[in-house]
Amino acid sequence: MNELWDIYDINKNKTGRIAERNAYNFQKGEYHIVVTGIIMNSKNEILISKRAKNKKFGGMWECNGGSILSGETSLEGILRELKEELGIKFTKKEAIFLKEIRRDKIPPDFKDLWLFRRDIKIEDITFPDGEAIEAKWVNIEEFLNMYNSKKIIPTIDFGMEEYIKALNIKQRKSYSYIGNKIKVKIDRKIGSEHPKYGFKYLLNYGSIPNTVSADKEEIDCYVLGIEEPIEEFEGRCIAVIHRLNDDDDKIIVAPEGMNYTDSEIRKLTEFQEKYFISEIIR
Repeated sequence: MNELWDIYDINKNKTGRIAERNAYNFQKGEYHIVVTGIIMNSKNEILISKRAKNKKFGGMWECNGGSILSGETSLEGILRELKEELGIKFTKKEAIFLKEIRRDKIPPDFKDLWLFRRDIKIEDITFPDGEAIEAKWVNIEEFLNMYNSKKIIPTIDFGMEEYIKALNIKQRKSYSYIGNKIKVKIDRKIGSEHPKYGFKYLLNYGSIPNTVSADKEEIDCYVLGIEEPIEEFEGRCIAVIHRLNDDDDKIIVAPEGMNYTDSEIRKLTEFQEKYFISEIIR
């Protein structure tokens, strides 16, 4: 059976429709999601692998990735692809969202580039699924020379612009709170309305005082497990909602000893998070 893909609209929202790979005729405004992992070491070299001869672009080099499967998020998809193709297991906390590209080709897709930083020995790469047969580290000059010499697949979508961004982008500070006790000052109580957009807060919502997030404001928090309006709260960070289309992650805080699944967090925070594309990081 072929792979199944979720179909997304032009705003990268799921439509509820499913596509079977190589069997679905995409309509105008329909997309699926592909992912690429850019792995860089402490020397700022890029890990590339050679595709098996029997694969599309066989014998050429690439940064690994592929299509995400139905039910997967973009991040879950790239973690799976890197494990399947290289035998390397990364965690969500290691992933840094680098770039999104919309490609109106056949089939049309959104391509998400994820950055991972780790020193990896070539001899530790195992190529479990046979998609790739060889790997090596290259500096950016060699990478670009290989691309210009048509030794790297033409759909790589990674060049000097993306490399410079990868050198300068940093992991979100919000991840450092996972598992730690957090004091939250509530400024939007459960049942209150957003002052601009008018939706109702179904959770107590606030921020961590004296912190600065990527959007230069204090780091925001959802408080789960408390049903009445409160002024402040101290609990444990159980997860982070990492927004891919906004520089404003959200800390998920719950009473000590309480936990929630990803799907429960999605449901409880949907009143606001439905307007954003995000990953849940633990």
